[in-house]
Amino acid sequence: MADVRLRAHLAKMGASTTELSGLTDEDLIGLAGDLQLAGGLALALEELADEAGCGVDRVRSIYEQLGLRVDDLAGFSGDDVALVSMIIRDTSGIVEQVGSQILRVIGTVLARLAEAMVAAYVQDIEARDNDAADTIEMANRNAFASTLAMAVGEYLPAIFRHHMLMAVRRQRGGQAGVTTPEVVRLAVGFVDLVGFTSLAQSLPPAALIATIEDFERRAFEIANRHGGRIIKSIGDEVMIAASTATEVASIALELIDSTGGDPSVAPRGGVSAGEVLFRLGDYYGSVVNIASRLTAEAVPGEVLTDLESLDGVDLVLHAAGRRRLAGFAEPIVVRTIESAQHR
Repeated sequence: MADVRLRAHLAKMGASTTELSGLTDEDLIGLAGDLQLAGGLALALEELADEAGCGVDRVRSIYEQLGLRVDDLAGFSGDDVALVSMIIRDTSGIVEQVGSQILRVIGTVLARLAEAMVAAYVQDIEARDNDAADTIEMANRNAFASTLAMAVGEYLPAIFRHHMLMAVRRQRGGQAGVTTPEVVRLAVGFVDLVGFTSLAQSLPPAALIATIEDFERRAFEIANRHGGRIIKSIGDEVMIAASTATEVASIALELIDSTGGDPSVAPRGGVSAGEVLFRLGDYYGSVVNIASRLTAEAVPGEVLTDLESLDGVDLVLHAAGRRRLAGFAEPIVVRTIESAQHR
């Protein structure tokens, strides 16, 4: 029998009899957070479409591009009306030209943010002392976490404005002198953890997640300090970008040094630079492929590059022979990047 006190507590929070029926204590604790997130979503799909001045199918299309199935949603609010109204009333032509791809990016980014926040709560907060916690206390904690998440969402516009200004600045600098708007001059690098597959098989899940999070945290902090960015991370690998190869190489070398020589997470890297294709926040082309292939060629602790020189006085290049990289017809002359302080 589920906790009677917990049911009464949730009823005071606004849970209906239908919502409370047939749920276990664990489900009821989760319902506390759901009630906070769903609060104010009182409009049905048809009401949203009517208030926005468009058809239901148009609303479905917009939310599908955001990665959301309207039939799975709890409801809609005035914010949804404002969003749909802005999109359908655009007269600049921007929405028609790039709206679909921008909405996909927004949906992808926000879905990842939501998943990250849920995972952080479940693994770092909910997992602590839940066996000893009172169910009402746990429900209140769950509700507060949802309230906090929505508060974070309210501050996203301020953060986004700063990122937009930085992105515009990077784009203008990177496209100076290029011949086509689809490319930008950029330095790209990768750092991955050698032996991660075997490590993943030997570590318990919590320890494995801690290892990944520590690696990503260090990569993010080091990249930001050197003026670079982590474009994406895929478990045991991060993709780095910056305006110069010196910045990317410095990030890769410091990230490798930050492991402290731990043989279980021995990192290696590859760096290249030149014109790259850019689309939806990601980068493509031969420069990216070379950096990725060189990473796979490097030994633990090594950073390889195809560049003939770097402008950083703290970096030194050593000849490392010629390598035949997958996808490239001719062998590529390769050099090892070393920090001058390690000579």
